[in-house]
Amino acid sequence: MVGRGVRIKRVGSLPRVAVTWAPAFPVALDVVGRELAGLAEVVPVEVGGGLAGEDLTAKLQGFQAVIIRPGSLPASALRALPGLRHVAVHGVGYDRVDVAAAEELGMVVSNAAGTNAASVAELALALMVALVRGFVRMDAEIRAGRWLESRFTGIELAGRRLGILGVGNVGRRVASRARAFEMEVAAYDPLYGPQQLAEHGILGLDADQVIGTSDLLTVHVPLSDSTRGLIGARELALMRPGAYLLNLARGAIVDEAALLAALQSGHLAGAALDVREAEPPPVSDALGRLPNVIQTPHIGGSTHDATRRMAEACARDVAAVLRGGEPLHRVLSQGVLQP
Repeated sequence: MVGRGVRIKRVGSLPRVAVTWAPAFPVALDVVGRELAGLAEVVPVEVGGGLAGEDLTAKLQGFQAVIIRPGSLPASALRALPGLRHVAVHGVGYDRVDVAAAEELGMVVSNAAGTNAASVAELALALMVALVRGFVRMDAEIRAGRWLESRFTGIELAGRRLGILGVGNVGRRVASRARAFEMEVAAYDPLYGPQQLAEHGILGLDADQVIGTSDLLTVHVPLSDSTRGLIGARELALMRPGAYLLNLARGAIVDEAALLAALQSGHLAGAALDVREAEPPPVSDALGRLPNVIQTPHIGGSTHDATRRMAEACARDVAAVLRGGEPLHRVLSQGVLQP
């Protein structure tokens, strides 16, 4: 992993590839270096300020490509980087890059689709079990010296319906793992019809039917204009009384004020959130203080395994573009081109 003190020697007139990183957002630089050996000069660029990051305009001058882990590239930054030809997003979500502006400027944008799907799916199942069995609250009570064995009687996942919104790389893996728990899986995805979903053992329904008939509902869609606020007060009201909501996609997909109201009223039994609209959430955040909310700090894809796969996928796409070809997972303003 790249860290402080790493120095990369200049290797002549090869194209220069930046790799953004921060102590909280490491990158497997050895993997990137291996894939681009002899093809490009790889330069780690430390970024402050978390995922949103600082203005990268000054730091990315003179680079032909960037593998972006932390940091963002709005239209203004892209227009100020005339030499940049390729942005490879070290992850699946690409909302931190203005893809439409990149297209107008003739830049290629790609992501690492599918590389962290197993990690996110495993976290989703772990959070489901933690929600329905109350693990987090149990642990807190025991640490406080209270052994309340009779108080924590949860439910089984077996026989319950899991609803999935978005059946891409992550959603399909969540479905397969849920079936191993003997759950019934229903899903909606505008890209797949009922017959296609049935081939994966999934009951295809429309979005409202999925939301309204599920005991647990999990969201795995990218953030876009059409999915921002996808789960709002109307959708939460459609959910079964006592149901659970999970969001491991992007915080802005769920209306957090509406979710807070649904949890405080008792309509929903609980929620698990790996992502928040503001990351980190403010100190005054009421949603995160609820005892029936489990939070993780946007670490769905943060495993050593996924980190290395993401670095490899990005570096191979950079290599392909430098050689005049196409990346495996090119992103266009209307979505990802599947290979």
